[in-house]
Amino acid sequence: MLKKTVAVCILSLALLAGCTRTSSRDQSVAADFTLQDLNGRMVKLSDYKGRVILLDFWATWCPPCVASVPGIEKLHKTYQDRGLVVLAVSMDDGGWDSVKSFIAQNGVSYTVLKGTEAVSTDYQVRTIPLMIIVGKDGRIAKRYLGYGNDEDMEREIKAIL
Repeated sequence: MLKKTVAVCILSLALLAGCTRTSSRDQSVAADFTLQDLNGRMVKLSDYKGRVILLDFWATWCPPCVASVPGIEKLHKTYQDRGLVVLAVSMDDGGWDSVKSFIAQNGVSYTVLKGTEAVSTDYQVRTIPLMIIVGKDGRIAKRYLGYGNDEDMEREIKAIL
């Protein structure tokens, strides 16, 4: 009797798993967005199609995020002429004052955008820093979670440029 009950439970679970809804959207395609930059200008991700994009989800209050800024700045300066675009999506709450101050103090020269809950959801941002490399075809090439991935990111960027 116990074996029959276990078999029925396993069969039921297998059948239910086949009934789950899957997303029709290809998860490897980078979701388009329009976000505001530090100057109030609206920036659309799809405007950079055909270029390699490094998306950096970060915040000024996050020590690993702050520690990753010099490496991202170096990647930006080294590869911008070869087609790399760096878009840093700030997940700071509140106004822009702390972000603008941080950018000025740290000599950040790449584009900084104000993140939204929708973009955070689209890119499955659960922890920061999160860096995502988007290829020229608009597909996500690689995701890096945490600090200390500079060499790996540079290899990936060089390979797809």
